Amino acid sequence: MPPHGPIDQERVREFALALPETEEHSHFGRPDLRVKGKIFATLPEDGSSVNLKATPVDLDALVAADPVTFKDVWGGRWVGVDLARVDLDLLQQLIVDAWRLTAPKRLAATMDDRSVMQPTKAAGRDRRSKRK
Repeated sequence: MPPHGPIDQERVREFALALPETEEHSHFGRPDLRVKGKIFATLPEDGSSVNLKATPVDLDALVAADPVTFKDVWGGRWVGVDLARVDLDLLQQLIVDAWRLTAPKRLAATMDDRSVMQPTKAAGRDRRSKRK
């Protein structure tokens, strides 16, 4: 287990919802996280993983480095992450990267690394919607 203690989907949800313009919705009955209406993360039913949007290059590098923690899901553009095995700092960076890949360029450009690595509830205003 990583040194920071267990990471669960609620912790993923809390971090992601603190990013600007992020909302929680549902896609095919599963919770997802969106920026400006576009999905950048999904929370699988297993409760112990997250699927994040990624570039093909990043996906390949993650899977090659640790195929137990990272899996290719949905055709080479999404990485599945085992929350019990991933380092918290790396997971937060992967969430931010997924958000940036999905956010409109102007919105993504407003964020610098320091402001997105430690988001606060005030920054994201916890815009959780009812799950469908």
